[in-house]
Amino acid sequence: MKLIKGLLTLIGALVVIGAIIGAVTIGPKVAKLDPQALPEYMKMFDKVLTTGDPAKGMVRKVKMVIPEGMTKAEAFENALDIMDEVAEEHGLAMVGAKTMPRAGKLFKDGGLLTHIRSYCSPGIADKFLTYSREFIGFMPCRIGFIEEPNGDIYIYTMSMELLINGGYTLSPEMLTLANEVRSGMYEMMEKAAAGEDD
Repeated sequence: MKLIKGLLTLIGALVVIGAIIGAVTIGPKVAKLDPQALPEYMKMFDKVLTTGDPAKGMVRKVKMVIPEGMTKAEAFENALDIMDEVAEEHGLAMVGAKTMPRAGKLFKDGGLLTHIRSYCSPGIADKFLTYSREFIGFMPCRIGFIEEPNGDIYIYTMSMELLINGGYTLSPEMLTLANEVRSGMYEMMEKAAAGEDD
């Protein structure tokens, strides 16, 4: 019995020592992070734990509404027009578009819709590349349309919270610019999904 009690005491002491070492070595680094960093990482990690899919923890998606009286193709074209109008309001330029075939067919030929559009604000991009060259991996911002086999269409974009709040707190200027891009991208997808721009 004394042996078991001694082992448990030793294990408890090791845990306490480990916690102290962790607090001393990791604590100051975590304290430098943006106050929203840990909550945002936890949201992402919760989605990964729930689904087993890391991509689901890093994207936002909304279901596209097909307005009454429109075909699916007309609703898609309407959504693109809305996105481009909203992008312009936020100073984001459309810099690329790609429609991809699924099962060998394009949407216009009866295939499932898969379309990706890229948007960028060169001035904001330049400021972020000056801040960190690694931001190039997230440029330009993309929005994608994917049609499910049941006919539902979803609009996807990257969740930008970790880019904005996942590291050290951005300067007020950088934070304003990052939030401007995030607001524009999220508004584009929401309004395009709803099928109306006002």
